[in-house]
Amino acid sequence: MLIALLLAATVSGPGDVRSLTASSDAVVHARVLRRSSAWAPGGRQIFTTVVLKTLETWKGDPAAEVTVLVPGGEVGDITQTVQGVAAFSAGEEVVVFLRRRAGSVYGVERWALGKFSVEPAAAAPRRALRDRRGLTCQGCGAGEADDLPLDELRARVLEGVIR
Repeated sequence: MLIALLLAATVSGPGDVRSLTASSDAVVHARVLRRSSAWAPGGRQIFTTVVLKTLETWKGDPAAEVTVLVPGGEVGDITQTVQGVAAFSAGEEVVVFLRRRAGSVYGVERWALGKFSVEPAAAAPRRALRDRRGLTCQGCGAGEADDLPLDELRARVLEGVIR
């Protein structure tokens, strides 16, 4: 008998676009080029390295290819799942709010709150969607949008950068 216990990760909000923009070192509209997972030094935790191709930079000065480190992943037949982290798929188009970890390596600001998936180009108007599954947010407001037109998300980020 297999018993699964699912716990939600708790992050501190707020998770609105203005707050995320203010606390991020960079915000990019990008495409996921590749993902790879490996054991961290010491062999107790797996991290996934996600390489993004920047399509547009909305804040900061990241490289044309951005490296994002995400806790959890799969190495061989071992999988470590970390609730509440941003999940990335190869080829996925995203908008991510990034915080610099070290050098040119970033993490996603406020875990899954800092990542929006962008609908395929065939959809009009294109929408950016945030997935809060596995995440509890203390300090998030009831009106924080998880589904926005991509152009509106961009305008909100740029407004926050200019202020």
